[in-house]
Amino acid sequence: MKSIAQLETDLKGKQAAAKTLLETTMRTCAEHVVTPATATAPAVLGRLMTAEEKTAIEAALAEGKDIKQQLDRAQGDASLNSAIDALTSGLASRPASDGVEKRVAQSLGQQFVANAQYREFIKHGGHRRTGAWASPEVELHATTLDTTSGSGGPLILPDVQPGIVPLLFKRLVVADLIAPGSTLSNVIQFMKEKTFTNAAAAVAQAGLKPESTLVFESATSPVQKIAHWIPVTEEMLEDYAQTQSIIDARLRFGLDLAEEDELLNGTGVSPHLLGLMALTGLTAAQARGADSNADAIFKQISTIASTVFVSPDGLVLNPANWQTIQLTKNAAGNYLGSGPWAPAQPAQLWGLPVAVTPSIVANTALVGSFRASAQIFRKSGVRVEASNSHASFFINNLVAIRAEERLALAVYREAAFGKVTGLA
Repeated sequence: MKSIAQLETDLKGKQAAAKTLLETTMRTCAEHVVTPATATAPAVLGRLMTAEEKTAIEAALAEGKDIKQQLDRAQGDASLNSAIDALTSGLASRPASDGVEKRVAQSLGQQFVANAQYREFIKHGGHRRTGAWASPEVELHATTLDTTSGSGGPLILPDVQPGIVPLLFKRLVVADLIAPGSTLSNVIQFMKEKTFTNAAAAVAQAGLKPESTLVFESATSPVQKIAHWIPVTEEMLEDYAQTQSIIDARLRFGLDLAEEDELLNGTGVSPHLLGLMALTGLTAAQARGADSNADAIFKQISTIASTVFVSPDGLVLNPANWQTIQLTKNAAGNYLGSGPWAPAQPAQLWGLPVAVTPSIVANTALVGSFRASAQIFRKSGVRVEASNSHASFFINNLVAIRAEERLALAVYREAAFGKVTGLA
């Protein structure tokens, strides 16, 4: 069996080779001449990857993943535990009456305080030793299992109670609309659609067929970091339940808010992501005019579907504008929607899920084909660490708990998104 050092060297080499192969292939695709330049028209460049090129890239990635798995197995019990946590997305085991081990969901705070290395660190007084110290690094994972087809199982095993219990819904966030992904690199390189000219038409037998034009260009999206920290006392750190609550209620929630703002409004100037609202290739904005909010949004949905040839699958609204839609009544004063006495319903409009967030500017909505045209690439999970090595924290028995995540946003078709302006 290879040593850990050798496996690490092999993994770095394979990552470099895979990245070089991808960059070379994408450059070849981007520089491919579809139609040579003429005296009156520039050259048309760009093509899709061939099946052979995709196979070669996938094979290189598979080899890298295999080496990574070998490295994880070779790093001992601690690394093995982390790998198991990653595979089960932060689920913990609990015995069942039938003898079969069940998996139950854990919040990020529960994962942190349940980590064996963290508990050993606190148990042996690592947070009370003289001088600066830092807790063991704990990588956390958001729960990803649900009840959808192909999932590993339900989020939480049901506790059946008699009677009817109203169904509640988790607030939908922008990240939920976008396709998820993961990466081991610091930069995401991808091909995005630049222009599409559809020249398809009826032709006579043996007639000249019109040529459509589909042009791609290479784009990159750097992996950026979102982080913050809060101070606590050493006594609070020893209280596992309180530490768990702080991580879940403040650290993770703060990251979610900042992430949502970056995904929507990031300027693209480092260290910010390039957010969806800042893209330059969006479909032309739809003004509300004399329409209702809902009617103007539907017009943008139709425009994207008919001109970009993708079906929008979600939209983002400010709470003030969603309030206007929810409170709409007919001439008799009856709510057009479910009204205040009906069971809670998921936010939907025209059959599409709605992410209601103050991160989007009021009176503007964003409509788009989120899952098909954009993807979030996350590097590892949320990382949480604690240390007293800040300012006068050591003297004052204070501890800084830090949480951070790294991610990138890739938008494959900018025109698959469009704004609706002037909402009421």
